[in-house]
Amino acid sequence: MRALNMKTILLIVFCLFSDLIYSQTKIEFYNNSGNEIYACYAYFDQADQSWTTVGWYKLLPYDYSTIDIGNYYGTIYLRGRQGLLKEWGNGDANFCVDAERPFKIKFADKKDCWSKKAFSEFKVRPGINKWTFL
Repeated sequence: MRALNMKTILLIVFCLFSDLIYSQTKIEFYNNSGNEIYACYAYFDQADQSWTTVGWYKLLPYDYSTIDIGNYYGTIYLRGRQGLLKEWGNGDANFCVDAERPFKIKFADKKDCWSKKAFSEFKVRPGINKWTFL
């Protein structure tokens, strides 16, 4: 009888931790090319009521990187670049980025900046959300 209670307790603890882990929203960026890719994203910051861009995340050839964006649900925008050779972002929205350094830019949709680039829309929900650069 005591073993059954311990199993029940462990099952409850496991379920609680599973809910905590999967309530976080994560983006898995996949690089399906033979070259390094740098990725960034834009999310809507409820506190500032504005779009914020964050980047760059280095993706090695044929590898992936997981980015935890917290407890977020809804639309984000994604962009990638492969040096000066190739860019990803279909123009669903345009946001400021820093072309040379890692960045976090608040009001990236309204700010007047030197480098405003095209991003692709992507709907996310808690758990793993996969995006592949081809």
